[in-house]
Amino acid sequence: MMQHIGKRAMAAMTAVMLSGMAAAQQPSADGFDAQMKEYGLVDIQSLDAGILVELRYSTEDNFVGRDMYGDLEKAYLLPHFARRVVEAQRILKSRYPDYTLLIYDAARPISVQRTMRRMVEGTPNEAFVADGSRGGRHNYGVAVDLTIADSDGRPLDMGTGFDFFGDEASVKATPDTDDPSTRTIDVYRNYIEALARRGAISQQAADNRILLVEVMCEAGLVPYRREWWHFEEVMSMSATRQKYRLLDF
Repeated sequence: MMQHIGKRAMAAMTAVMLSGMAAAQQPSADGFDAQMKEYGLVDIQSLDAGILVELRYSTEDNFVGRDMYGDLEKAYLLPHFARRVVEAQRILKSRYPDYTLLIYDAARPISVQRTMRRMVEGTPNEAFVADGSRGGRHNYGVAVDLTIADSDGRPLDMGTGFDFFGDEASVKATPDTDDPSTRTIDVYRNYIEALARRGAISQQAADNRILLVEVMCEAGLVPYRREWWHFEEVMSMSATRQKYRLLDF
């Protein structure tokens, strides 16, 4: 998809330019695993070893074009949130035994968030990166970025890749709220089908995206409206910050 490639290439070039301007050095991931556990988070694969993990920010294959996590390779989440992801895996397997969830990102230290934010400030990507002063849901261990993979571990076609900044990645037209009635499977399904009807994504991609939304919603997690891969609780950001502890390392 040429439009996708062009946007990713532009983001990569922006990241390269900004990386040379960033005041802070890349945070070291030494001890990130131990610190995640100290904050009460759990490794998702300790609950279900069948869930695949490929942390994109432990590679250079991401929108900033840098390895942000170093040696961190495990997906950590708060226990109650991790159990919902495990339940989504169970639901998916009950419908399609050969499919599995593939996690791209989970809990993220606030130090990494702040570096990411500095790298995109003043660029079109700034709106997609949470404010590093207080952090977003990933910085509290209550957000997960994921997709569905086939029996060979290959991601299904979702219409765009992970970290695609464009309308084609959306699953909802209106702003997210903490009103559950505005964040139902039907709301997402109708919007995704509309994307396919106007040719923004293929029907196969729409079907795959709806499947992902269905299993996650049935497990009690909903997508962020601009990112088909990002799932969270139906809870305002202010309530999230009050209820959970910032990963302040």
